[in-house]
Amino acid sequence: MRKFLIFLFLSSFLFAGEVPRPGKNPDVNELIKIWDIIKYTKFAKDYESYSTVILIRRSGFKRVRKAYRARIILGGKNGIEYKDYVAFIYPAAFKGLAILTWTYLDPSKEREQWLYIPSLKKARRISPSQDEDNFMGSVFTTEEITSWKPEYETYRLIRKKKFKGYVSNYDNKEYYRGEECYVIEAKPKPERKVKLRSKRILWLKADDGTCIFQEVYDKNGKLYKIIFRSFEKIGAKKYPAQIIVEGKDFRTNDISIVHMDEIQFDVGLKESDFTVERLKKMKW
Repeated sequence: MRKFLIFLFLSSFLFAGEVPRPGKNPDVNELIKIWDIIKYTKFAKDYESYSTVILIRRSGFKRVRKAYRARIILGGKNGIEYKDYVAFIYPAAFKGLAILTWTYLDPSKEREQWLYIPSLKKARRISPSQDEDNFMGSVFTTEEITSWKPEYETYRLIRKKKFKGYVSNYDNKEYYRGEECYVIEAKPKPERKVKLRSKRILWLKADDGTCIFQEVYDKNGKLYKIIFRSFEKIGAKKYPAQIIVEGKDFRTNDISIVHMDEIQFDVGLKESDFTVERLKKMKW
């Protein structure tokens, strides 16, 4: 019953086009739902961004790609919560390569996802069993970038603590030192059959609910990956937007960085753009 009331309370913000914030003594599920809304920009009608993707190998070798991302929030129309795609626009060898995702409002219904390969002019479905696979050669998984849902995990609020700060590899700048955060343990539900991860530790800023840091642990309880995010307020409505998403895999010492170069909300995207057929016709 409490989860249902939390859902109704947070939904009222979405209908008003506002971004919910944590209350004085928030429930852990309330905090996670706020993060879900922010992560997938559910407070807006739509979202688009141009980004630079930097893949750094342990040797120091760097590869740079450019990408475009678009999302339209449908709020349950035909059972769909939102549609989203990520398309690479540089270099030429990756131009037009895209992943399209349809996410359903019903948490028990698995997302539908397609990988479009322009050289073959074909798309193939991506199974939910591939959610743990690396996303487009990065250290991030497909789930971490496109398909995570709050219902996939159980949560425990560990404590409230000041964040120690993080120095980004992108700009060598330290972020969020001393920020008060809610520290939350997230464990995958058994029915998800997650093979590698035993838990995540999430650091959510106490003032706005943004998740600035994640620690990812393997089945033996060993930390094997971290993910950092920075945020800025964008546009007249001051919507929170991820600016830097940076991950490091300690097993390989590889680093992946996504920097959002340009972000816009509520630009009037059309649902008809979010189909495989439309991706085939787009000229990047």
